[in-house]
Amino acid sequence: VCLTCCSRESMVRINQICHKNGIKFFTGDVFGYHGYMFADLGDHEFVEEKPKVAKVSAGVEDGPEAKRARLDPAETTMVKKRLEFCLLRDALAVEWRGEKATAALRRTAPDYFLLQ
Repeated sequence: VCLTCCSRESMVRINQICHKNGIKFFTGDVFGYHGYMFADLGDHEFVEEKPKVAKVSAGVEDGPEAKRARLDPAETTMVKKRLEFCLLRDALAVEWRGEKATAALRRTAPDYFLLQ
């Protein structure tokens, strides 16, 4: 489900219905130069391709070369990953005061609060 131009209450209500029924949910909007996008993919599993770590050569047993892992771009391995997305209601309910929020506040663009 993709929503645009909806009220906050409608987005939260429709997201709860989608999350409960395992339906992927996207919402967003643009206001001039500013915009937002939110995705709730529920319990999302995917596969990521990563370069394989090359084995250390047999002649090098000690020193910085032996400790440094080398990536072999020619060979890759597939890694299965899982992410659990939160509800829009929970994302909007983040408390921006206190010690825990200090680090997040530094990484958050001021535009976020403008859109709120």
